[in-house]
Amino acid sequence: MKRKLTTNSRLVNELFANYISTFAAFCELINNSLQAKAKNIWINIDYTDPSEIHPLVIKKISIKDDGFGVHINDLDSKILDIGTANKDGGKGIGRFAAFQIGRKIEIETVGYSTEDKTYSKANIPLKFDSFGRNINVEDIDVDTKEEILPKKQNTYYQVIISELYDSNVTENEPKKKIIDKFLQGNIEDAIFERYPLKIFNEEVKIHINKKQILPSDFVIGNPAKKILPYEDKKGKEHKIRFNFMQIKNIDKRKVFLTTLNAGIQTIATGFEYDAEWLSPKIGGWFVYISCDSLPSDMYRNVDLDGMDEEVKHYKSFIKNQLNDFFKEKNKEFDNFIDKLKKDEYYPYKEASSSKSKVMVFDKLAFLVEDRYNLLNEKNKLREIVYPLIDRTISNGEFDQILRSILKLNNKMVTQFSNLLERTELDDIIEFSDKVSRKMEELEFIEKIVYSEISKNVKERKELHKFLEKMLWIFGEEYNDSTKLLSDKNLENNLKKLRDDCLEYKASKKDDNIAEIEKPIKSITDLFMYSEKILDVKHREVLVVELKAPKVKISPKELQQVMKYAREIEKSSVTPSNVRFKILLVSSTINDDASFEIKGEEDNPYLYFRSKNKNIEIWVMKWSDVIENIKRKLKYMSAILEVKDVDVQEKASKDFEEINFGRTSSTLKKVAI
Repeated sequence: MKRKLTTNSRLVNELFANYISTFAAFCELINNSLQAKAKNIWINIDYTDPSEIHPLVIKKISIKDDGFGVHINDLDSKILDIGTANKDGGKGIGRFAAFQIGRKIEIETVGYSTEDKTYSKANIPLKFDSFGRNINVEDIDVDTKEEILPKKQNTYYQVIISELYDSNVTENEPKKKIIDKFLQGNIEDAIFERYPLKIFNEEVKIHINKKQILPSDFVIGNPAKKILPYEDKKGKEHKIRFNFMQIKNIDKRKVFLTTLNAGIQTIATGFEYDAEWLSPKIGGWFVYISCDSLPSDMYRNVDLDGMDEEVKHYKSFIKNQLNDFFKEKNKEFDNFIDKLKKDEYYPYKEASSSKSKVMVFDKLAFLVEDRYNLLNEKNKLREIVYPLIDRTISNGEFDQILRSILKLNNKMVTQFSNLLERTELDDIIEFSDKVSRKMEELEFIEKIVYSEISKNVKERKELHKFLEKMLWIFGEEYNDSTKLLSDKNLENNLKKLRDDCLEYKASKKDDNIAEIEKPIKSITDLFMYSEKILDVKHREVLVVELKAPKVKISPKELQQVMKYAREIEKSSVTPSNVRFKILLVSSTINDDASFEIKGEEDNPYLYFRSKNKNIEIWVMKWSDVIENIKRKLKYMSAILEVKDVDVQEKASKDFEEINFGRTSSTLKKVAI
C-alpha cells in the first residue's frame, strides 16, 4: 500500500542528527518503548566478524519491544506524520532518531484497535536519502505492507537500522559516528547507566543479543534513597531526590542529573565526584539526582555555574550532599588515619613536600592495614612496609608493589616478618627480582618454542639472539662470567679458547705450535665457556646447537653434533684442561633419533661421551630443559607469581604512567 509522509511547519532537518551522539539517539528509541509501556526490550547488534573485511564495526541494529504497537488505522498519525508530538502510548518524532545512526530504517509493528477490535501488522520501510533538501516531504511515497490479522497476536514495535554511515559521512557529520558505547564490551554498561532504576526495580527487562541485563551484574546491595529539601536563590523550596547505587567493577563515582522527558526520567548531564579524603575502599557509585519542580533550563545551563548564580548555588548544594554521604561511608578510613598519624613508624611526622604523596601513602597504608592489621600487631613489619610504600610512591611504582603486597597470605606475611630478622630487605628484593625475571624469561622461551608463534620463529635470527641474553638457562655458571662466541667458525672459537685458557702463548721457540692439516669448517650456534674454575685445573665449555622449533631432531642432527665432537677431539688447538659439553636442543625428537639415544640411569639425555671423558653430547627437548629449570626454581615459584608473558610485550614493553589523583573534592563534568 502507498502512503504519504506528512509534516507540519517544523523543519525536517531539525529532526535528524539532532542528538548529541548516536548513543543518545538510540536511547530515544528505548524511551519510545518505555512510553509504550513495554515490559521487555530486545536489542540486537550485528557486529562485523573480526576476520571479515568490512568498513563498519556494526552492520545492523534492531530494537524491539512488547509495548502497545501501532494499528494500521493509526499509521498516518503516529508514524508517518513527521513532527507530531504524539506521545500518548504511541511513537513521537523520536522514531526518526534512527536516521542519525543509519540511512535505512524498517519499522515493523503489530497493534490493536480498540474501535475495530482487530489486530493488524504493518511493515514500513524508510530511507534517509528520500529526504533530500529540495524534496517536499508531502511528495514522498512510502510503500507499506499491511494486513489485518485473523486472530489475537502479541503487540510489538520493532525498528531495524541498517546502512550505517561510514567515515566518508562521519568526518563531516561527527554526530552520525557510532561511538564506543555500542561496542561489545561497553553496550551493557552503557544501557544500565542510562536506565538503572528501571532495570533494578524490574520495571522493564532489557535484553542485548539474547542476554538479559540483570541488576546483580552491576549493583552491590540495595540503592540508598534520600529526599532532601533545596531552597533556591528566590527562597522557593524544592524536593531533590538522590539515588545512590554502589556499582561493581568500577572505582569512579558518577553523578547524573536527570529530568523528565515525555514522562521518562532522562539523564541531562553528568559529573565525576572525587575527594582527597575518600577511602580507597569506597568503590564505584552511580548517583542519580532528580527534581520535578526545577526548570529544565537549570540542566542546560549547568556549565555556566561561574556566571549563573542559581546554577552555582544548586551545584554547591549537590556537592555538599555528596560530601555528607561519602563521609558517612568513610568513617573507617578516618579512624585509621587518626591512628596512623600517631604511629611511631609513620614517615611523615614532619611536613612532607608533597600533599598528594601523603594522600597516596595514607590510602595505600589503609589497604595494607585492611589486609594485615599491622597497627594491632606488636612486630616490626611496619618499620619495613611503610618505608617501602614511601619509596615506591617516590619511584612511581606503588601500584604494582601494592598489588604484590596485598596478594600475600597470612602465612607468607609471618614468614616475611621472620625473614627480615635474619637478613636485609634489599637482599630479599634483589634475590626475588632475579628469580621472578628468570621465571618470566622461562615462560617466554616456552611460548616461542611451543605456542602458535613457534611456527614463525627463525633459528639464527630470532631464537638464537634471544638465548644469547638468557645463558643462565644452560647453567648458572654461564650467567655472569661467560665468554660467548656466537655463530662463529669452530676452529676460530677453539683458537680463541686456547689463547684465553693457556697460561702462556704458543710460540715457535717453545715448539708448541701445531700445524693444521685440514681446516675446520663447522659453524656452531652458541659456543660459550665460563671463566669459573670447575676444579684446580679444569674449565668447561658449552657448545649449543639450536634447531628452529619446527625442526625435529633426527639422526641427521645427531651426525652434525658428532662431527663437532670429532673435530674438537682431533684439533691440536684444543686446550687439554678444558672439558666440552655439546648440547643439541629442539622442540621434539623423532623416533629414529630417540632409538639412538641410549642415555644413562642418572643422565637420560647423554648421547655420547669420549674415551677420556673430556667431551660429552647431550640431546634434549626444550620441554626437558624448561622442566629441569622449573624444578630448580620450585622453591620460589609458590611465592612469586609471574604474569602471563606476551611475546610482543616482552620484546618491547610499554610502561603506563601513574595518575596520583586529585587533592580536593570535585565535580567534573563528563560526556554522557
